[in-house]
Amino acid sequence: MRISEHFADQRAALHKEAQHWLLRLTSGAATMQDARAFEHWCGQSRAHVEAFAETRRMWENLGPAAQSWLAHEQIKTASGNVVALPRTQPRMTRRAFLGAAIAATAALAVVHPPLQLWPSLSDMVADYRTGTGEQRDVDLGQGVVIHMNTQTALNLRKAQGRVVGIDLLGGEIQVKATADATGPVPIFAGGGRIDVGVQARCNVRCYGADVQVTGLDGAITLNYSGHSAVLNTAQQADYGSGHIGQVTAADIEMVMAWRRRVLIFDGQSLSQVVEEINRYRPGRIILANDDLAARKVQARFSLNQLADVAALIQDAYGAKVTSLPGGIVILS
Repeated sequence: MRISEHFADQRAALHKEAQHWLLRLTSGAATMQDARAFEHWCGQSRAHVEAFAETRRMWENLGPAAQSWLAHEQIKTASGNVVALPRTQPRMTRRAFLGAAIAATAALAVVHPPLQLWPSLSDMVADYRTGTGEQRDVDLGQGVVIHMNTQTALNLRKAQGRVVGIDLLGGEIQVKATADATGPVPIFAGGGRIDVGVQARCNVRCYGADVQVTGLDGAITLNYSGHSAVLNTAQQADYGSGHIGQVTAADIEMVMAWRRRVLIFDGQSLSQVVEEINRYRPGRIILANDDLAARKVQARFSLNQLADVAALIQDAYGAKVTSLPGGIVILS
């Protein structure tokens, strides 16, 4: 085998391993052991780090490509431009096969974007959405105002041109029904319904299968899986997995902090802190130390200082920081 072929084989093997790591880290099932193993893999050589960076860039480039491909397919379907194929088809060429594979991979990347590098398919077609670190205010008229936090997507339910409900696909919102509202404003999230009474206001977080609702003003009614609960000012409840949790007192300052572009943590574990911070900054912070992940945190971060948060954690807890391309940081 020639030297050039040997290096080409090594490069291909590294990229295959990099793809494995990208898929593993974005599977939702990655463990602390995975994070430590990934750090060890990256530490083997600069070529390993470069292979991962190139793989990640490939995924980034597939995002726009996938959107274009899906739009093209939708246009063909809508126009009825479907070409009947003869019974006997010639063998697919290698170029055609690779093109189909790239299109299929791109479509999958749109539905399940790795590391949330771009919006998912449901986010892209949402009526309103915010990107990483972005916040947005939406006045729907009819006495309804929505404040959207980072990585949030929602659709509007309409009837006869009027908004009759809000579908929270994911993320965090505050909704206020003013005196001009004609009745309670329904929010649909995580399989449940949240009714915001006239002149009432609430905060709703929907990440994954669980939903957290906080009453900020007035009366809020929850209906989920045959159960119901009423929240008054400064009360909070979670629902998911078929039941509504106990109504408890809420720390309004902490719940409202994101509106002031501040994150407040009071006794949460560092793993919970990092999970929240990852919603606001590009890339990903990965904890690779169980003891470090369990440390309790008392902290207040401005959203404007999150670029330096790894250094702050390093100073506070003596964590080892490994920075990788694309904003990926490993704390161990």
